[in-house]
Amino acid sequence: MFRFDHRRQATSFFSASSSPPKPGSTWERGAKLVKDADVTNPYLERVRSEVVDPALQIKTIEDELCAAIGKALGRQGEKVQFAIREMTEAHARYRERIHAKDYEEALKSAHHHNEARKRSIKARWELLVHRQAVGFTVDNYTVVHTTFPIGGALPLTMEELRANISKNFGELKNDDTVVEKPPNKAWGDQLSWWQRVGRWK
Repeated sequence: MFRFDHRRQATSFFSASSSPPKPGSTWERGAKLVKDADVTNPYLERVRSEVVDPALQIKTIEDELCAAIGKALGRQGEKVQFAIREMTEAHARYRERIHAKDYEEALKSAHHHNEARKRSIKARWELLVHRQAVGFTVDNYTVVHTTFPIGGALPLTMEELRANISKNFGELKNDDTVVEKPPNKAWGDQLSWWQRVGRWK
C-alpha cells in the first residue's frame, strides 16, 4: 500500500525554494545593466555631426591635392612668364638703342636681356620637372617649349655688336624665336631621369 510522505515532500519544497538562483551568462548580466542606461549627452549630436564618411574624406583629400598641384604649377608658370617679359622688354630697349646708334646703352640692355634669358630658361626647366613629376608625361617638353618660347642671346661686346650690324647691312638682325631641341647630355639631369625611370614606368 502506497503512503504519501508529507514531511519529506515539504522538506524538499523548502530546500528548493531557499537555494540561490543560478547565475546567468555574461551577456545577460551586461544586458540588464545597460537596459535602462541613460545615453543622452549634450555633446552627442556634436560628435555625430563631426563623424565623416571615410570615402568622403579621401575625395576631399584628393581635391585638396589637385588644387595644391594646380596652384604650384600656376605659380611656376607665372615665374616663367615674368622672366620672359623682362627679357622681351630688355630686347625692345636694345633695338631702340641700336636704331638710335647708342651702342653703349644697347650693350647694357643686351646684358639685362641675357640675364633675364638665363632666369627664363631655368624657370622653364623647373616647370618641366614639376609637370613631369605630377604625371604630364605626353609631349611635356614640346608643350612647355611651345608655350614658353625663348629666343637667343644678344651680343655683349662692341665687336660682336658691330659685326652683327655690318653683317646685316647696317640693320639689326631680327632674332627669330625658336623652340629649342633637347640637348644631348652624356649623364643627363633630373628631367632626363624622370623620363627614363620615373614613377609612371
